[in-house]
Amino acid sequence: MRELRLKWLLLGSLIDSIAMSSVWPLTTIYMNQELGHSLVMAGVVLFLNSVASILGAFTAGKMYDKYDSYYLVLGGIVFTWISFFTLIFFNGWPIYPILLVLIGLGTGWLAALTNAMGTSIKSRDGRYVFNMLYFVQNLGVMIGTALVGILFKHSVAPLFTIASVMFIVFFIVALFTYRIPQESPSEHATNMNESEKTKIPKINLTIIMSFFISLLIMWVFYQQWSSTVSIYMLKLHIPLKSYSFLWTVNGFFILVVQGLLSSRGGKLLKDPFRQVYLGIFFFLASFGLLAVAHQYYHFVIAMVVLTIGEAIAFPSIPAIVNSLSPYDQKGKYQGLTSAFPSAGRALGPLIGSMIIESTSFVFLYSLGLFVILFVLIVIAIIIESSKKKATMYE
Repeated sequence: MRELRLKWLLLGSLIDSIAMSSVWPLTTIYMNQELGHSLVMAGVVLFLNSVASILGAFTAGKMYDKYDSYYLVLGGIVFTWISFFTLIFFNGWPIYPILLVLIGLGTGWLAALTNAMGTSIKSRDGRYVFNMLYFVQNLGVMIGTALVGILFKHSVAPLFTIASVMFIVFFIVALFTYRIPQESPSEHATNMNESEKTKIPKINLTIIMSFFISLLIMWVFYQQWSSTVSIYMLKLHIPLKSYSFLWTVNGFFILVVQGLLSSRGGKLLKDPFRQVYLGIFFFLASFGLLAVAHQYYHFVIAMVVLTIGEAIAFPSIPAIVNSLSPYDQKGKYQGLTSAFPSAGRALGPLIGSMIIESTSFVFLYSLGLFVILFVLIVIAIIIESSKKKATMYE
């Protein structure tokens, strides 16, 4: 059966990532400096944006299993484009935050559908597909955030114009390349009720849920890099431009690690579960380094270690979830794979600020080390004791 070609899925994902990442980095600055609202209000808007992303991802994942993904993607692109296009002309208060929340809904919707459509590509190993998706998404983030630095002065209109044009291109790509025959299990999904769907084995569900909870917790702490670390560095008299450079380091090393993994078919270790363990180990080690950081080069090293960890672990998890998901529920679980990180992104700044107010930055980052270590031990015990009994749906 003809399937969606990976290159078109990657192109669509790259365009989407460039457009989205040319917008979200300026939310706090624009709302605070141009619209005159507090950082707390900006945080609330970003929280609502993440909540909308969760709803979009969950809903799209469920609908993927029942309806034609072609029309779901086109609908999501048009919905998001309308929000971007409107913001070119109307970007004051309160239309800006309202439309930003709607963009969050579209972000989650399209992310879940992209991952779900990735599961339909059988000509490539699942780890390779999701590794390449992660690669192009991060390449898009690098390009998009660079555009912010070049184009944003006092008006957001040029950035929303670029995002609108990018989504027109995305629509054209999807219109001509995303229409593929549905897999046979999905052809009948519309006529099935929940009780008739394949019952996911309990062991599979246990492993999948352990990954979802792990993603949520890791993203809560990952968000500290974009919320509290900048403040901590300023307290140590390290300039903001040096903090910004950390994200250049992040983007560069993601591309390097992802490039190396892509050349190996997305595989660093033969066992995908152990590849995730290795990535989580690097991830937690970065917080140990962060907790003792006092000089700028300490933060650079911590960021490099963090980036290696995320680049190894994060793309592997949706590939494993795909292998453990029944054919008629792949969209549902890929939607949840996008929703749980969004929940972590929503909760991270809030939890981080609460912990810092009652303790300290060092305590927060030390807590990240021990909590993620606990997560690693728990999921390793759960998975190693049950993975041989799991049913694989390749």
